[in-house]
Amino acid sequence: MLKMEKKMILTGQTIINGAVAENHTATIDSSDPENISISSFQQDKAACKANRIQCRADKAEFEDMVYALQDEMIAELSGKEE
Repeated sequence: MLKMEKKMILTGQTIINGAVAENHTATIDSSDPENISISSFQQDKAACKANRIQCRADKAEFEDMVYALQDEMIAELSGKEE
């Protein structure tokens, strides 16, 4: 039996001096947007350490955008259920 799920995957990158310092990924379950996963990975630890303020700001901006999209998806599903 095949079981399929529809998920939305969002990605972002923190770029420092033209190179990727950190990657950000979020996955939202389309049928249950409350089910969300967000992670970040330092690709260049030295660049992240030297630019912590920028890396933290980019991570926060990414998370804000993901949560805004999650809220939209939840509202859309709520409207369909009524």
